[in-house]
Amino acid sequence: MATLRLVPPVGAPLEIHGVRTLIGRDPTADLVVNDASVSRRHAVIEQRAQAWVVVDQRSANGTWVNGSRMDEALLQGGEQLRLGAVSFAVELAGAPPVRPVEAPRRPAEPAYTAPAPATQPARPLPAPPQPVAPPGAPPAPSVGGMAVAEAAEILGLWPGTPADEVRRRYQKMYNDFQIRLTNAPTPSLKRMYQKNIQDLRTACEVLSPGAVTS
Repeated sequence: MATLRLVPPVGAPLEIHGVRTLIGRDPTADLVVNDASVSRRHAVIEQRAQAWVVVDQRSANGTWVNGSRMDEALLQGGEQLRLGAVSFAVELAGAPPVRPVEAPRRPAEPAYTAPAPATQPARPLPAPPQPVAPPGAPPAPSVGGMAVAEAAEILGLWPGTPADEVRRRYQKMYNDFQIRLTNAPTPSLKRMYQKNIQDLRTACEVLSPGAVTS
């Protein structure tokens, strides 16, 4: 079986060896990618027969292969794989001449992440510690169709977090997305960052109504 390599724009290639490798922002993922546009459990790369397949895990910002958002896609080497705003070139080292296994290539529906188990260890990139829910934290209402779990996923906070902390987290993430929006090279990335900013404001209203004013 050929070795799959994910080559970032800067840094050493990341080799995928396991039968099932979870990629995401969660520290328990097999391959940790510490970027705000990457969901905690973003995508899985699986070995199927003599082929590699990437499977999106209902991530917020999508799994993209050669510019198209996919639920599943076959990786044969030479593709451009993007998780949220993080891009990798796909390489296959020592690939034998085999008939590829067909994998569904259908457009993905936007959604937030669903849990997926981690199995094989891989080299993680540094990730910050995750927030711990305060005892007896009250639930927050849904705003604009966004559930509390979605808001917590976006902000990395918990219901009951003081409004000052919500404002600080919002401002930090807002500034980051504004920089990315300004420097985005394509219209699709600009639209994605605009949606990130909109979701960020909605998440603040879910966790702490009125913490962020217009």
